[in-house]
Amino acid sequence: MDSVNSLTGQLRLYSSGSKAGEDSLVREILPRLRQIATRRLLRERHAPFTATELIGETWLTRLQRGGWKLESREHFFRIASRAMKNVLTDSARKQLAQIRGEGAVHVSFEDVTRAPESPVPSVEDVLSIAMLLETLEEENPKVALVVQLHYVVGFGLDEIAAETGMTIRQVRYRWNKGKVWLATQLRARQK
Repeated sequence: MDSVNSLTGQLRLYSSGSKAGEDSLVREILPRLRQIATRRLLRERHAPFTATELIGETWLTRLQRGGWKLESREHFFRIASRAMKNVLTDSARKQLAQIRGEGAVHVSFEDVTRAPESPVPSVEDVLSIAMLLETLEEENPKVALVVQLHYVVGFGLDEIAAETGMTIRQVRYRWNKGKVWLATQLRARQK
């Protein structure tokens, strides 16, 4: 069912260079992109983007030119999620490159008095994790896929099982293996 009317068909047409239905395509994929961006930003609250800005930056800098080899629409959303991760990683690199104090984020009194729900990762942590995920992908692609879908995209373990065709047990095993590997690598880098 790869007709031009299906989302996958529209994405493939766009990717091959046809910009005819770009507006309707963007309207159709925008809700899912917003969901992915929101999940990603909840994990990285230091990012200088709103969900809309992250989608815009990702579309303009990474996705607009097309050229993807798509298997399905879910494959496109994984590509988009990885592109968002790359935009956030590049942003973190720029923050690290700035002179100390330059570009400092101003925080209101309300933000300071509210206790954070979870610890906010530092820019260094974000970069370390991004580099470690690339290494993990080379060493164990299946574990890296589960870690990326859960940590980067924000999918639940059930969603990952449905998306990849793995059993929930396989997904849970790979998630736990990936968590332990990342924690071990991060501790080794801190020494």
